[in-house]
Amino acid sequence: MKDGMERINQLLTEYDFPASAIQEIRVRLGDWFISGGMPTDGYVWQQVRYLENLIRYGLAERKAVIE
Repeated sequence: MKDGMERINQLLTEYDFPASAIQEIRVRLGDWFISGGMPTDGYVWQQVRYLENLIRYGLAERKAVIE
């Protein structure tokens, strides 16, 4: 994994998160990048941990695999 954005995209592909959580992260990261932040910054990884915590506490479900 090169940067936090790659991990966020991976998690969003694999899990269904509450819409409010996705919107919250969009706003946070949008503001971060507008102010000059980079995808490798610790703040982005903090958002990754937020998503991982939602999974850990059962607030996001793995998407069904359609074969």
